[in-house]
Amino acid sequence: MSEPQSPDKNREAANLAEAQEESLRSQRAVAADRSSSPPANPDPYLEIDEALTVWSSRERAFVEREAAAKVEREKFLRDFEELSKSVIKPTMESVIERLRRDGGDGAIEERRSDEFHTPRVILWMSLEGEISDKPRQDRNPFLQLDADEAHREINVWEGDMWKRQGLSRLTSPWKLTEISPASVTERIVGILQRAAQNGLGG
Repeated sequence: MSEPQSPDKNREAANLAEAQEESLRSQRAVAADRSSSPPANPDPYLEIDEALTVWSSRERAFVEREAAAKVEREKFLRDFEELSKSVIKPTMESVIERLRRDGGDGAIEERRSDEFHTPRVILWMSLEGEISDKPRQDRNPFLQLDADEAHREINVWEGDMWKRQGLSRLTSPWKLTEISPASVTERIVGILQRAAQNGLGG
């Protein structure tokens, strides 16, 4: 017949069993936590790829927009040059012819487009006599048309200075579709009518 185990051995066995059970519970908890957590990112630099992809996409879109805008600007300048040849300058030449017949004078000044300047056409006028010196805004009536390629419109400057009286100002811009012999003539006539009221003491 076996001898009964001592209380110390019983406690040792109980502690060992409890430790084994606690270890088993810990292992189960770790396994459960691993199964519920998302897998670790195998590539720690993936976000760098994503950042550069975003930049490349934005840069490509910017280049495409700039290319399209350049095409539009070049077309606008070609269209303005064609209008200058077919409408603006012929109308101004007709005005100069009438001014000279009535004792006045006129001259056309033109600036072509280059790296630093946009196209410009100016009609200088004199109500009496020839334009002998270089015309200036502070002494000659004028109509100045500047091509604004950035906004695809024509900036219109008018001046009615005559005999040291009058003023110059920027008026409403024109779209290319608004330019016609009638619209150019109307502007010029308005300038001359105002200029005719200047000088001789007002």
